[in-house]
Amino acid sequence: MIKKYLSFFLIIICFFSCEQDSGPVNYESKYGNGTYILTDNGLNFIKKNTTAVKNQIFSSVNGSSLLNPVEIEIYGNRLYIVGKDFYATDINTLQLLGQVGGFVNASGCAIIPQNRAFVSDKSESLVKLVDLDDYRIISEIETGAGTSPGFIINKYDKSFVLNGGDNDNYDSTLITITYKDDLIPLADFSGNLIIGKNPNSALSSGNIKVLCSGVYDENDPTNNIESSFYNIYPTDLLINFSQDLTSIYNANNLVETSNGNNYYFTANGGIYRTNTSMTNVNLIVPIESDVLNITTEKYAVNDTTDAYSNILYMNDLSNTGKIYKYNINLSSFVDTILVSGNVIDIKFKN
Repeated sequence: MIKKYLSFFLIIICFFSCEQDSGPVNYESKYGNGTYILTDNGLNFIKKNTTAVKNQIFSSVNGSSLLNPVEIEIYGNRLYIVGKDFYATDINTLQLLGQVGGFVNASGCAIIPQNRAFVSDKSESLVKLVDLDDYRIISEIETGAGTSPGFIINKYDKSFVLNGGDNDNYDSTLITITYKDDLIPLADFSGNLIIGKNPNSALSSGNIKVLCSGVYDENDPTNNIESSFYNIYPTDLLINFSQDLTSIYNANNLVETSNGNNYYFTANGGIYRTNTSMTNVNLIVPIESDVLNITTEKYAVNDTTDAYSNILYMNDLSNTGKIYKYNINLSSFVDTILVSGNVIDIKFKN
């Protein structure tokens, strides 16, 4: 009798075990080309040539939430998210491929050769080198006490790191890190340059172009320092030219048109357009924004004709979760996107 009951229970256990073992997860290729919108509630997606927003795609695919997300970086067929941890995903399925901890206040990243990434850690004034094969931090580069590194951009065999300081201690330095030396991969501090107060965003087409926010003190205007722009030779870190932006403060989020003829940025008062010498700066959209990016999209000129234009994507600080699309050719808004939460970053995969 005991053997009979024992066999019965073994059959029941086996039945439920088999029922619960569903095998490997089949991740669907539902993402890829399109617009990725990061908010403090998660990652959202709009497939290319469509308008529907897919919300919280990271959590819906992986069953977990992003902690303190601050930036998206797209490189090849990978989408990386900087937050409390550094997340690596497959851009087509959003499957989490790896997750790296060990950051206090991660703020920016750049993907470099040999399948590695630089991730800036503001609170520790370090740039941490992440191995993307086994997902671990393999070295750290000091940027200077209290420098609070943020934005990182690559050019040639170097990464350029903008040290923006913090709310109490402003910084004005750009440092370079060499990441390749013939056959030996390096990740070492290789130079620095003093530029304007609080550098925050940059472009790498041609020379390195850096936007600095300056200082804006609502309580004591005598402390204010205007925003500035620097054009820098990347090979020897010499300044080609610089330009103060008259009566403009808190300039940030520098982007350029596809032909490189104009720059756009956010600042106090709204979105500004300028020529490449920064001598003709104009307010074009009076909407306070702290997220701005640009891409090229097709639009209908009339019922029979389509054309392509650079489209600015900008958030609206007075309307949480609202993003406007601005057609540069038409000088007008063409669409509005609604997402859940405060918009943190917008990136495109074309």
